[in-house]
Amino acid sequence: MNGPDSGMAFGVMLGMLFLVVVGGAVGLGAALLIKKLFNLTMAASVGIGLVLVLVGGVGLFAVVFDDLTASWWAARTARPVHFIVPKGFSGPLYVFFDANGPVVNEVKGRLEVPLTGARSQRVKAGAGLESHYADFEARDTEGTKVPVFLDSGGVQFGLEYRGFWLGDQTGRTFGEAPTEMPK
Repeated sequence: MNGPDSGMAFGVMLGMLFLVVVGGAVGLGAALLIKKLFNLTMAASVGIGLVLVLVGGVGLFAVVFDDLTASWWAARTARPVHFIVPKGFSGPLYVFFDANGPVVNEVKGRLEVPLTGARSQRVKAGAGLESHYADFEARDTEGTKVPVFLDSGGVQFGLEYRGFWLGDQTGRTFGEAPTEMPK
């Protein structure tokens, strides 16, 4: 265990060991208290104490490693995004997240975004399209599947946007940015 992070790994290991020992002591104390207060058998009170320690441990992990918890929750709650594109639509599409933009409808557990022929479009910010864990799919107005490729993202015109490439990638260039303000 040598390297720049070995000290941190050792510290985390000691911290987790400390939490297990303290958690075990708290669990034993809780089991004895439950036994005394509710006149339960020792087996029942130990079982309840273990459940309380487990719940407390998961809660403590969620608080200590809040960034992991947040990304886990975001991945579990991300809804699939379904674009409905005009027949023959191919090329770049830029979706701008605007607090005053049109609302995105949820249909059968997925976000449905109908598109016009425009290359940039505003949508309601916070609707779920900006999730990094969402699955994206597209179909044209006749139901034919259209390939979707996540391209880029950034801020332009004071609005955050996400870029996609829809359809065949022939002639695709990378790093393009929107050139017109979405309507």
